[in-house]
Amino acid sequence: MPSPSQREAIESGAQPLLVLAGPGAGKTFCLIERIRFLLEVLALDPARICAFTFTNKAAGEIAERLERTLGERAAQVRTGTIHAFCAELLREFGSRIGLRPGFGIADDKTQRAVLRRIGQSPKWHATLLKRFTGYRFRKEPFQRREDADAFARYEDFLAQRNMVDFDMLVIRTAELLADPHVVHRVRARWDCVLVDEFQDLNPYQYQVVRELARDHGHVFAVGDEEQSIFSWTGADPRVFRTFLNDFKLATNVSLRENRRCSREIFALARRLIEGNAPLFDERKVIEADHDSPFCVSALAFADDEAEQAWLIDDIRRDRAAHGFALGDVAILYRKHHTGETAEARLLAAGMPCRLASGHAIGDDRVVTYVLAALGVITAPDDLTEESFFAAVLPAPLLDMARASADEGKRTLRAELERRARELPREHVEGRGIRRALCTLGNLGAIARRHTTLVGLVEELLAHRIDAWCSVLEEHHDELTDPLAHPEVVALAGRLGAAVESGRTVWLARANGAEIGMKGMLAGAGVRRVQLGGVAPPDAECVVATEASSLGLPLTLFKALQLLRCGDVANRFRSFTAIDIETTDNHVDTAEVVEIAAVRVRDGMIVEEWSSLVRPQGRITAAARKAHHISDEMVANAPSFGEAWLQYRAFCGEDVLVAHNGFGFDFPILRRLGGADAGASNYDTLPLARSLQPTSAKLVDLARRFGIDAGTSHRALDDTRTLARVCLALHDLGAEVTRKTALANLLDHLAIALLLWPGDPGPEAELLRRLCRPYAFGRYSDCLDLYDAERTLAADSSLPTVDQLIGWLGGTKMMERVRAGADKTADERYPAAMARMRRLLEQCTGDSLYEQIAAFLERVALSRSDGADPTQARVNLLTLHSTKGLEFSRVYILGAEDSELPGDSPLKGRGATRSEIEESRRLLYVGMTRAKDRLVLTYVRERDGQPTGGHRFLDEMGLRPQPPA
Repeated sequence: MPSPSQREAIESGAQPLLVLAGPGAGKTFCLIERIRFLLEVLALDPARICAFTFTNKAAGEIAERLERTLGERAAQVRTGTIHAFCAELLREFGSRIGLRPGFGIADDKTQRAVLRRIGQSPKWHATLLKRFTGYRFRKEPFQRREDADAFARYEDFLAQRNMVDFDMLVIRTAELLADPHVVHRVRARWDCVLVDEFQDLNPYQYQVVRELARDHGHVFAVGDEEQSIFSWTGADPRVFRTFLNDFKLATNVSLRENRRCSREIFALARRLIEGNAPLFDERKVIEADHDSPFCVSALAFADDEAEQAWLIDDIRRDRAAHGFALGDVAILYRKHHTGETAEARLLAAGMPCRLASGHAIGDDRVVTYVLAALGVITAPDDLTEESFFAAVLPAPLLDMARASADEGKRTLRAELERRARELPREHVEGRGIRRALCTLGNLGAIARRHTTLVGLVEELLAHRIDAWCSVLEEHHDELTDPLAHPEVVALAGRLGAAVESGRTVWLARANGAEIGMKGMLAGAGVRRVQLGGVAPPDAECVVATEASSLGLPLTLFKALQLLRCGDVANRFRSFTAIDIETTDNHVDTAEVVEIAAVRVRDGMIVEEWSSLVRPQGRITAAARKAHHISDEMVANAPSFGEAWLQYRAFCGEDVLVAHNGFGFDFPILRRLGGADAGASNYDTLPLARSLQPTSAKLVDLARRFGIDAGTSHRALDDTRTLARVCLALHDLGAEVTRKTALANLLDHLAIALLLWPGDPGPEAELLRRLCRPYAFGRYSDCLDLYDAERTLAADSSLPTVDQLIGWLGGTKMMERVRAGADKTADERYPAAMARMRRLLEQCTGDSLYEQIAAFLERVALSRSDGADPTQARVNLLTLHSTKGLEFSRVYILGAEDSELPGDSPLKGRGATRSEIEESRRLLYVGMTRAKDRLVLTYVRERDGQPTGGHRFLDEMGLRPQPPA
């Protein structure tokens, strides 16, 4: 039953309302009951209610609880994050503000890849992205000109590739809603907007909410200004005042109950938060409703090692005395490093734990690789091999291979070996698969050279584990297709004829660039090359006049790529494309209401078939909205069994192609059609995702390739579109293979491009910059070849090797590149090795295999399961990730000034007033996660550095004491 203050909020009229909901006040219950009140009492149309949440998890939780409460009507309520809503609006109206259809969304991984592409060091990526957000949302100026330049290049890079990041989704939507034509249409769709976690809105997100509700004013905003802890995303608690002013509200509803914390815990938390200036004239009055036998403790330790040793012992003692599950315990902290250190100590003590999502030791990509390799070494079977391939192959390639393996009833390794045999030598996917298979095959031999686990892991990590993408593959979207240049095609033909007939290839002298070009020819298998002098009578002469705007070195390189890729072409030109429309989007329950197939032969559509299908159940409203097929339209259509016979007769033994086929079409058809569902299936979605940085939706791919998509979400039109998109994708795949071939020649290309006397074009300039490090590679002979050929030429006007080294970047750069091959595992992956070393050194045993088994067992004790607490493991969480969670026992590590509020004693920097106030709110959030027992710790030194005082403990009247 709702409390009186909850009822006041839930049953208010159709008007703007601000609901202040403190910790443990039941705000999610309040939000869901408000929606029920809108439907059952105020009789609003569920399809005209829009509820925003801060996270996808919260959106799913609310949707699930609504469905339990309201049944099928709940599906019509629009629930989701503001970012998802913004993406939908931009897909619909983005062209009004210059966004091209089919734009892509750059997630964190893509953002970091972009920063790497524009030359930013990985160690600064997180800092730069925070500065970009601060500039966009809080108008914080860049303190360094280099950051401003990086921001400009970052935005330009995304714009050129038709991509937006998550910040831009909201900013561009706010810009879109300034367009009267758009905003009136969008406002007319909603009668009520509900917003959860209102305090987390940044100014642009609030602007979106305000513009949606400006006409009807019906906004139900739930939040707590005292839990605003995301200023680095642009959130500002003053958004509450802005809301009150914009919607002319004189008051708000405050939920007065805390049903989570003990009275003592909550009283101390309130004493802390009252150190902040109040946002409203009157502070909220909130009361906790239960007592606990435990007093709040503030404990002092000499250092973090003593702190965490006591912590482990205390959890064991408390659990032995009171019998609670490990999942009832939460260890909270401000910085991920503190949690990683605690995780290592818990694991070393044999205590199962779960670190914040993405930060468990097993989530580290380097550790993932080590675990996969060790798994294969100790137990080489299908499962461990699959884990290894998952660690080293791109996800789209792995998904496609895994699905094909399942279809053909083969192991993943057998499928990859089959692909490696069938794909041409230079095919971009084939190269990656062969490298993975080679590395897998070497693991056993590597293990036999070691008797200790530490030595084995150090050798496994002696080389880069993520270098399986060449610089050409990484930048393929900036390179041109060799086939697009007639002069390249002509030169490739002439070179091929010369090699076939055994004739000499002759190059004129060109300031030393000809030496680099000779190296390229030799590396591509052209052995008879003459530099300068009189050309033999039958020689194939390669001269600058035929090089066009590319310049001769790049023209020659691309001609050699074509020569190598002579057998690379789109071989996927005969198949049958299929598509289905269904009663709903649940793979396990959906029935087919329309099915179509289009036969393709040698790249041309030659025959089509389609049929409506009468399902046994009804078509859901959401499905009708997508494909516009009603129950009435299929009432007299063939049953699935009748249509299935025609479909199978049409398809025969063809390869069947579907978009997202393995995720939707194929499992539905297999469930409904049984064993006769077709033996050879192909899904175009993984290929699209690997080749396209933007949207992989079928309609957007069609637009990208200039294909008329017809009526989207009708089976026959979608199948025609898919057939043409499939052909275009494979053409593009062949193009990428041509553009990325012969990466082994980049060292010689670097010298040729550097010394070529002509004016380089933009592509040659790009490659000159990218290829320079390859000339310094430890196993490259390009400098030796240059020195030898210069001596043979006896031409003192040619640059010396020392001059060449200087122009390529200098001896320091050469030393850096060559030293990289000799880096130890600790030097190459310092963070991952620091986390693993403590565990590695504790994993003793008589044999290497016993040591590996102990290590795998320890790491298995750590899990990252998102934000859902688990009863089997201690929860390790940052304070920022705890909102909405509660635990019986809470330990907050680091109640010292260097952590909270974040003073820096060594640098003499004190926290600003706004930082202190946000840190109070952050500690308040952490404290109010505790139901029964709360412990706060203070250490004099953390990570060997002094921590300063403990002002927040002082403010609460807590004096940290050594444990009894």
